[in-house]
Amino acid sequence: MKKALALVLFCCLMLLGYASQAETAAPEATPTPRATESSSLPCADVPAPTPEAVPSPTPVPTPFTLVWISDTQNICREKSPVFDSMRDWILENREKENIQFVVHTGDVIDGFSPTMFENAANAMVPIFQALPGMIVSGNHDISKNGSQYYFVQRPYTQLVQKKGQTYRDGDAAYATFHAGGADFLVFGLGYEVKCTDWMNEVIAQHPNHVVIAVIHKGLEKKGVFFVDARNIFQQVVPKCPTFRLLLCGHMRGTITQTDWFDDDGDGTPERSFTSMMFNYQDDTLNGLGFMRLLKFDPLTRNIEISTYSPWLDLWHYVRAEESDDHFILENAW
Repeated sequence: MKKALALVLFCCLMLLGYASQAETAAPEATPTPRATESSSLPCADVPAPTPEAVPSPTPVPTPFTLVWISDTQNICREKSPVFDSMRDWILENREKENIQFVVHTGDVIDGFSPTMFENAANAMVPIFQALPGMIVSGNHDISKNGSQYYFVQRPYTQLVQKKGQTYRDGDAAYATFHAGGADFLVFGLGYEVKCTDWMNEVIAQHPNHVVIAVIHKGLEKKGVFFVDARNIFQQVVPKCPTFRLLLCGHMRGTITQTDWFDDDGDGTPERSFTSMMFNYQDDTLNGLGFMRLLKFDPLTRNIEISTYSPWLDLWHYVRAEESDDHFILENAW
């Protein structure tokens, strides 16, 4: 009897132990959500880090070209297709050469005739309708008494002379443009017009502009200025540290000369002032259609000078030294 009770008690104890183990057993593990299931993650409300912005490089100023035409009276009178070829090349190469400004240093025509006026207008008006520029009167553009009246009435002149930018009824004018990361101030002085006080006043209003003067009669030979250019050289250039170029025609051939100024007074000249004369009109065979291209480099501050005739498709006038037609002005603006 005792053995039977002991056996029953042992079985009961075994059953109670099994039930206790079943109750305390850990539940089946729930799979951990993947990282993409952000709604169940403790860091779901923390925004993802923003990538650090990479600064864009500063744009490098682009080189640009100023086109210079001089003394077209002969081709305007007798060979207008040559003049038209210069117009067409400028317009067709505007983007390729990055042409930003066009100047004409005078003697557009040679006498007052309807044919001359028509030929000049056909060549010049489309240029100045498309591009900013400056044009000045030469001795062949004005009447014998020296009046500028007829010149300033020409349609190509009216395109470049703006209200508030002229001196004494259009005898002289100025224009501004921005290119290569710099501001430029271009003066155009009519034939034998003296206005240095006016130039100094305009420069004072544009103190940070690179200054260029466009006149007709400037250089006689190296080192010798005609009176108009001499007045500018003596009365305006020394006062303006940003005055760097003077362009002129009238005489035949080509001359380039550079003078130096000590603007900071340390005894060492540091600013160059370059005067250039250019005119191949007398050679009616080999000198047809030549113009000057001035390419400004914003990085080096150099100006590369090239001489090209679209009529002849030549980059060098055969009767000039090659070094006179293609050269570089260093640190020139």
